Amino acid sequence: MKNITKWLGASVVFGLLSLATQRADAILEMSYTNDSPNLLGTVVHGLQAGGQLNRDALMTNTLRGLAPQSQFFDGVNSLYSRTTLGSGNPATAVNGVPVTGFVDGNTAVSIDLSQYGTFEYLVAAYDGPNGGVAVFNIAGLTGTIELYRYAKPEVVNGQFTGNLLGSNTAQQGYFLMTGWSLLNPTGQVPDGGTTVMLLGAALGALGMARRYLKI
Repeated sequence: MKNITKWLGASVVFGLLSLATQRADAILEMSYTNDSPNLLGTVVHGLQAGGQLNRDALMTNTLRGLAPQSQFFDGVNSLYSRTTLGSGNPATAVNGVPVTGFVDGNTAVSIDLSQYGTFEYLVAAYDGPNGGVAVFNIAGLTGTIELYRYAKPEVVNGQFTGNLLGSNTAQQGYFLMTGWSLLNPTGQVPDGGTTVMLLGAALGALGMARRYLKI
Protein backbone atom coordinates (compact mmCIF):
# COMPACT_ATOMS: atom_id res chain seq x y z
CA MET A 1 0.00 0.00 0.00
CA LYS A 2 2.87 2.34 0.76
CA ASN A 3 4.14 1.71 -2.76
CA ILE A 4 0.74 2.78 -4.14
CA THR A 5 0.99 6.06 -2.24
CA LYS A 6 4.49 6.67 -3.54
CA TRP A 7 3.34 5.86 -7.07
CA LEU A 8 0.45 8.34 -6.87
CA GLY A 9 2.71 11.08 -5.54
CA ALA A 10 5.28 10.45 -8.23
CA SER A 11 2.57 10.54 -10.90
CA VAL A 12 1.47 14.00 -9.78
CA VAL A 13 5.01 15.37 -9.86
CA PHE A 14 5.78 13.71 -13.19
CA GLY A 15 2.63 15.14 -14.75
CA LEU A 16 3.52 18.67 -13.70
CA LEU A 17 7.08 18.27 -14.93
CA SER A 18 5.79 17.01 -18.28
CA LEU A 19 3.75 20.19 -18.70
CA ALA A 20 6.81 22.28 -17.88
CA THR A 21 9.09 20.56 -20.39
CA GLN A 22 6.72 21.38 -23.26
CA ARG A 23 6.62 25.08 -22.50
CA ALA A 24 8.34 27.39 -24.96
CA ASP A 25 9.36 30.33 -22.74
CA ALA A 26 12.17 31.31 -25.11
CA ILE A 27 12.66 33.54 -28.12
CA LEU A 28 12.45 31.74 -31.48
CA GLU A 29 15.40 32.20 -33.84
CA MET A 30 15.09 32.51 -37.63
CA SER A 31 18.23 31.00 -39.17
CA TYR A 32 17.69 28.75 -42.17
CA THR A 33 21.38 27.87 -42.50
CA ASN A 34 21.71 27.03 -38.79
CA ASP A 35 18.46 25.03 -38.76
CA SER A 36 16.97 26.97 -35.83
CA PRO A 37 14.74 24.93 -33.47
CA ASN A 38 11.04 24.95 -34.45
CA LEU A 39 11.77 26.87 -37.67
CA LEU A 40 10.09 25.32 -40.71
CA GLY A 41 11.53 27.99 -42.97
CA THR A 42 11.60 31.60 -44.09
CA VAL A 43 10.18 33.61 -46.97
CA VAL A 44 11.98 36.71 -48.27
CA HIS A 45 10.20 38.98 -48.79
CA GLY A 46 6.90 37.23 -48.33
CA LEU A 47 3.47 37.38 -50.00
CA GLN A 48 1.48 40.59 -49.77
CA ALA A 49 -2.01 39.86 -51.09
CA GLY A 50 -4.78 37.44 -50.18
CA GLY A 51 -5.57 38.22 -46.57
CA GLN A 52 -3.29 37.48 -43.62
CA LEU A 53 -4.42 33.97 -42.72
CA ASN A 54 -4.77 32.79 -46.32
CA ARG A 55 -1.36 34.02 -47.42
CA ASP A 56 0.31 32.70 -44.25
CA ALA A 57 -1.23 29.27 -44.88
CA LEU A 58 -0.09 29.43 -48.52
CA MET A 59 3.50 30.28 -47.57
CA THR A 60 3.52 27.54 -44.93
CA ASN A 61 2.32 24.94 -47.44
CA THR A 62 4.85 26.05 -50.04
CA LEU A 63 7.62 25.51 -47.48
CA ARG A 64 6.13 22.12 -46.57
CA GLY A 65 6.41 21.03 -50.19
CA LEU A 66 10.15 21.73 -50.43
CA ALA A 67 12.85 19.18 -49.77
CA PRO A 68 14.64 19.64 -46.42
CA GLN A 69 17.42 22.24 -46.47
CA SER A 70 16.49 23.55 -49.91
CA GLN A 71 15.48 26.86 -51.45
CA PHE A 72 12.98 27.93 -54.08
CA PHE A 73 12.44 31.27 -55.82
CA ASP A 74 8.88 31.81 -57.03
CA GLY A 75 10.01 33.87 -60.01
CA VAL A 76 8.32 37.03 -58.74
CA ASN A 77 9.59 38.30 -55.40
CA SER A 78 9.82 35.52 -52.82
CA LEU A 79 12.72 33.25 -51.85
CA TYR A 80 11.54 30.22 -49.85
CA SER A 81 14.13 28.55 -47.61
CA ARG A 82 13.22 25.23 -45.96
CA THR A 83 14.97 23.80 -42.88
CA THR A 84 15.16 20.11 -41.95
CA LEU A 85 12.26 20.33 -39.46
CA GLY A 86 9.32 17.98 -40.02
CA SER A 87 6.59 19.54 -42.16
CA GLY A 88 3.49 18.59 -40.16
CA ASN A 89 -0.06 18.74 -41.52
CA PRO A 90 -1.23 20.99 -44.38
CA ALA A 91 -1.81 24.52 -43.09
CA THR A 92 -5.29 26.02 -43.27
CA ALA A 93 -6.77 29.41 -42.43
CA VAL A 94 -9.74 27.78 -40.69
CA ASN A 95 -9.95 28.88 -37.03
CA GLY A 96 -6.60 30.61 -37.29
CA VAL A 97 -5.68 33.60 -35.13
CA PRO A 98 -4.30 36.73 -36.89
CA VAL A 99 -2.78 39.56 -34.84
CA THR A 100 -1.51 42.91 -36.13
CA GLY A 101 -0.92 46.44 -34.85
CA PHE A 102 2.61 46.44 -33.43
CA VAL A 103 4.51 49.58 -32.43
CA ASP A 104 8.16 50.41 -31.90
CA GLY A 105 9.69 49.28 -28.64
CA ASN A 106 12.65 47.49 -27.08
CA THR A 107 11.15 44.22 -25.93
CA ALA A 108 10.32 40.92 -27.60
CA VAL A 109 6.79 40.25 -28.84
CA SER A 110 5.21 37.71 -26.47
CA ILE A 111 2.50 35.22 -27.40
CA ASP A 112 0.83 33.59 -24.40
CA LEU A 113 -0.64 30.35 -25.70
CA SER A 114 -2.78 30.01 -22.57
CA GLN A 115 -4.91 32.78 -24.11
CA TYR A 116 -5.29 31.15 -27.52
CA GLY A 117 -4.83 27.40 -27.10
CA THR A 118 -2.27 25.25 -28.88
CA PHE A 119 -1.57 25.40 -32.62
CA GLU A 120 0.62 23.65 -35.15
CA TYR A 121 2.11 26.66 -36.92
CA LEU A 122 3.16 30.20 -36.05
CA VAL A 123 3.86 32.66 -38.88
CA ALA A 124 5.61 35.98 -38.14
CA ALA A 125 5.83 38.74 -40.77
CA TYR A 126 8.10 41.78 -40.82
CA ASP A 127 7.28 44.77 -43.04
CA GLY A 128 6.05 42.70 -45.98
CA PRO A 129 7.66 44.31 -49.05
CA ASN A 130 11.03 44.86 -47.39
CA GLY A 131 11.47 42.37 -44.56
CA GLY A 132 10.54 38.73 -44.46
CA VAL A 133 8.44 35.97 -42.96
CA ALA A 134 9.37 33.19 -40.52
CA VAL A 135 7.24 30.03 -40.28
CA PHE A 136 7.55 27.91 -37.13
CA ASN A 137 6.20 24.45 -36.33
CA ILE A 138 5.08 24.89 -32.71
CA ALA A 139 3.14 21.63 -32.33
CA GLY A 140 3.42 20.52 -28.71
CA LEU A 141 4.58 23.88 -27.37
CA THR A 142 2.74 25.63 -24.55
CA GLY A 143 3.49 28.61 -22.35
CA THR A 144 4.79 31.91 -23.72
CA ILE A 145 6.51 32.16 -27.09
CA GLU A 146 8.67 35.20 -27.80
CA LEU A 147 9.50 36.64 -31.21
CA TYR A 148 11.90 39.38 -32.21
CA ARG A 149 10.15 42.73 -32.59
CA TYR A 150 12.35 43.63 -35.57
CA ALA A 151 14.03 41.58 -38.28
CA LYS A 152 15.84 41.95 -41.58
CA PRO A 153 16.88 39.54 -44.34
CA GLU A 154 20.55 38.60 -44.18
CA VAL A 155 22.52 39.48 -47.32
CA VAL A 156 25.95 38.00 -48.15
CA ASN A 157 27.81 39.01 -51.31
CA GLY A 158 24.68 40.72 -52.60
CA GLN A 159 22.51 37.61 -52.21
CA PHE A 160 19.81 36.73 -49.69
CA THR A 161 20.89 33.78 -47.54
CA GLY A 162 17.39 32.85 -46.40
CA ASN A 163 18.17 33.85 -42.82
CA LEU A 164 16.30 36.53 -40.90
CA LEU A 165 18.33 38.48 -38.36
CA GLY A 166 16.34 39.50 -35.30
CA SER A 167 16.52 42.40 -32.88
CA ASN A 168 14.39 43.82 -30.08
CA THR A 169 15.56 47.37 -30.66
CA ALA A 170 15.09 49.55 -33.74
CA GLN A 171 18.24 49.54 -35.86
CA GLN A 172 19.20 50.66 -39.33
CA GLY A 173 17.88 48.17 -41.89
CA TYR A 174 15.64 46.28 -39.46
CA PHE A 175 11.88 46.19 -39.96
CA LEU A 176 9.08 46.18 -37.39
CA MET A 177 6.83 43.16 -37.10
CA THR A 178 3.60 43.72 -38.99
CA GLY A 179 1.73 40.68 -37.71
CA TRP A 180 1.73 37.07 -36.61
CA SER A 181 -0.71 34.22 -37.20
CA LEU A 182 -1.47 30.95 -35.41
CA LEU A 183 -2.59 28.20 -37.78
CA ASN A 184 -4.09 24.71 -37.29
CA PRO A 185 -5.53 24.68 -33.76
CA THR A 186 -4.71 21.47 -31.89
CA GLY A 187 -6.38 22.03 -28.52
CA GLN A 188 -6.66 24.22 -25.46
CA VAL A 189 -3.99 24.82 -22.84
CA PRO A 190 -5.05 24.80 -19.17
CA ASP A 191 -4.49 28.21 -17.58
CA GLY A 192 -2.85 28.70 -14.20
CA GLY A 193 -6.14 28.28 -12.32
CA THR A 194 -6.93 25.03 -14.09
CA THR A 195 -3.47 23.68 -13.31
CA VAL A 196 -3.94 24.48 -9.63
CA MET A 197 -7.33 22.75 -9.66
CA LEU A 198 -5.81 19.66 -11.27
CA LEU A 199 -3.05 19.60 -8.67
CA GLY A 200 -5.60 19.99 -5.88
CA ALA A 201 -7.68 17.12 -7.24
CA ALA A 202 -4.63 14.89 -7.50
CA LEU A 203 -3.51 15.66 -3.97
CA GLY A 204 -7.07 15.12 -2.74
CA ALA A 205 -7.14 11.69 -4.33
CA LEU A 206 -3.83 10.92 -2.70
CA GLY A 207 -5.22 11.92 0.71
CA MET A 208 -8.32 9.76 0.22
CA ALA A 209 -6.13 6.79 -0.67
CA ARG A 210 -4.10 7.23 2.51
CA ARG A 211 -7.31 7.51 4.60
CA TYR A 212 -9.24 4.53 3.29
CA LEU A 213 -6.26 2.28 2.82
CA LYS A 214 -5.06 3.26 6.32
CA ILE A 215 -1.52 3.84 5.19
